[in-house]
Amino acid sequence: MSAPDDRTVRFRLKRPFPHLPEALAGPRGIVPAIMPERLAATSPFKPVAEIIGSGPYRFLPEEHITGARAAYERFPLYQPRAAGPLGFTSGPKIAHFDRVEWLTLDAFSALAALHAGEIDWWELPPSDLVEQLARDRDLTVIPQYATAIGILRFNHLHPPFNNVAVRRALLGAVDQAEAMTAVAGTDRAFWRDGIGLFGPETPLANDAGIEVLHGPRDYAAVRQELARAGYNGEPIVVLAATDVQPIRALGLAGTDQLRRAGMNVDLQEMEWGTALRRFQSQAAPDKGG
Repeated sequence: MSAPDDRTVRFRLKRPFPHLPEALAGPRGIVPAIMPERLAATSPFKPVAEIIGSGPYRFLPEEHITGARAAYERFPLYQPRAAGPLGFTSGPKIAHFDRVEWLTLDAFSALAALHAGEIDWWELPPSDLVEQLARDRDLTVIPQYATAIGILRFNHLHPPFNNVAVRRALLGAVDQAEAMTAVAGTDRAFWRDGIGLFGPETPLANDAGIEVLHGPRDYAAVRQELARAGYNGEPIVVLAATDVQPIRALGLAGTDQLRRAGMNVDLQEMEWGTALRRFQSQAAPDKGG
């Protein structure tokens, strides 16, 4: 990367990658935040000391309580685009509220606050509480507005998952319906199975290579396949985030499926921030990776 001038950033890649603009523009994952030089020059291992921006709301640092509350107020100097269709990441950004507060609550406190009218929206209620919420005539339960795909992701750098035969053998252990039931309950209106890497009804969606996911699971056959691939009971570490309910549910379901396949699983539960730091480490799992 280089900066030929104050308004240009140049990428030089080893080979053509036409999706670079879309990758940079994505609203999730690693966002290419543009920050003042005085902040960019600080250590990446320290929290940013200033919260700034140019959007329709202004962050209120004096009201912020780490892990509990973040408050924002309408920014009077913000001017939204004059026209155009409203979109998730584009179009006019209209501030309809003078103030917005985001609260971090445990599930039962959130449930009580929603029933009492003390909060307006609960983003991700646990699947076992959705039915109870739906019985309240003053509440509306809707499926999540954006699709998400759960992925059992292996560390390819270290044994045993640096062996492609081990990874391929475990396809026979994956039960998508079981995993999604753990995330979203038994109501199939909220989830789908029998899908590949790309979301159903999207341009790249297809069924190629996922035949192994159909039909009942044969864990005895998977254990034999793993043995032929060279797996000999080595311990593997699985991370599960305690404070992100869908990810934790997937982690627990995936762990159970791996154990039924004969893998020696060390399940380690931790909060999401700690898990993210572990993901970024390329050390071996027994060395903190």
